[in-house]
Amino acid sequence: MLAGKVHILRGGFIDIDRSIFLTGTDIGKKIKAPVCSFVIMHEEGPILVDAGLNPDGLTDPEHAWGPRARLIKPELTEADDVRNRLKELGLDVSDIKMVILTHLHWDHTGGLRFFTHCPVIVQKAEYRFAFNPDSFVSSQYMRNHFDFPVNYQLIEGDRIIVPGISVIKTSGHTPGHQSILIKPDNGNSYILSGDAMCLKDNLTLKIPSSNNWNNRQAMESIHRLGHLSELLKAEIISSHDTSTWECLIESL
Repeated sequence: MLAGKVHILRGGFIDIDRSIFLTGTDIGKKIKAPVCSFVIMHEEGPILVDAGLNPDGLTDPEHAWGPRARLIKPELTEADDVRNRLKELGLDVSDIKMVILTHLHWDHTGGLRFFTHCPVIVQKAEYRFAFNPDSFVSSQYMRNHFDFPVNYQLIEGDRIIVPGISVIKTSGHTPGHQSILIKPDNGNSYILSGDAMCLKDNLTLKIPSSNNWNNRQAMESIHRLGHLSELLKAEIISSHDTSTWECLIESL
């Protein structure tokens, strides 16, 4: 089997208003949203999807996250450091053969600096935008999370990365957001939506998040992922959905 078991790496939580993930819904209702990374076991070696929260926040949150540390109040423990979660799987950082980033927001790139030894796959549009974002979404990009010598491999559009693992460009949340399709030779297929679909309700209610760069494109990406999910019989794993996380943490 080329693409094998998928492991969820727990990466802490962020306290956030639910309406951020679901525009106009439950305004003022705070939720504890999980932050996750994933390891895909593959014949070519383990592949990491996203890199979680910055572990420097354990000791110096304002240096790690700036004003966002007070607004969203990330919660993580030492165990949530991506390096320690890898150790729980019997893996070292050096065992990771590739990193695929859904996008370059701060809660998906916190441990990126530990993976300078391997290719990091990101959409060219995302890479360009991260260094000069529009002002109304600029706070979500933190240069101290991604502006250092990393072996970025810039791609454009949908792409088979390795047999059984593809990226699907799902612009909207950001200009170069991408989701990941995992299609093993045998067994269940999955779509890691990233923040193209933070909650299952984004699809079922057809409501986008409110922190998107472009809501029209975001809705197109939600519909596209829903279609691909049905067409390919692939289960969508939403990035910040507590119920999804709790159901799948032991079953993947």
